[in-house]
Amino acid sequence: MGYFDGLTSKNFKKDKNGNTLFFPWGVLGKGRVLPDDAAETRVRGFVNRYLKISLPMIIGVTTIAGLKWSTPLLLFFGVWFYFGTKALVSDYPYSDENLTIKESYANSAASHNKLTLQIIFFCSVLFVLIGIFMAATAKSPQQIAIGCFSAVFFGTCGVAIGYMLKKKSASAGTR
Repeated sequence: MGYFDGLTSKNFKKDKNGNTLFFPWGVLGKGRVLPDDAAETRVRGFVNRYLKISLPMIIGVTTIAGLKWSTPLLLFFGVWFYFGTKALVSDYPYSDENLTIKESYANSAASHNKLTLQIIFFCSVLFVLIGIFMAATAKSPQQIAIGCFSAVFFGTCGVAIGYMLKKKSASAGTR
């Protein structure tokens, strides 16, 4: 499976009856019970396509043009995701089950390959070090803030990816 398949999988889980549940807003919202494999394929396809388009565009625009231009883009993609998922799942019943952060990370880890997770973990550690270096050598309060934010953000990402690597290794050991 590819990188975006791993990101997509974090919003899905199986309930105790074997039904696939879809959580559009991840751990922050209610899940929907998908009635069959065809519905799951449609929803997964939309989420995967959404991620393949929105993430590179938001990252690219933020990098090139800054937050001033990426903020409206973020709003646009949020509206697209809301109405896109609503059109696909509004007829399906809500689930009584919740999605936990651990389940979300475990689902994502299962769909990523180990090398991808290792590369992302390495990059997270590298960006933490760069953030610390930026803060330590900063010449203005703004540079200190950017360096600290970078270190905290990528440190948090590193912890999440580290957890996924742990889950991936544990599941590989039980096979």
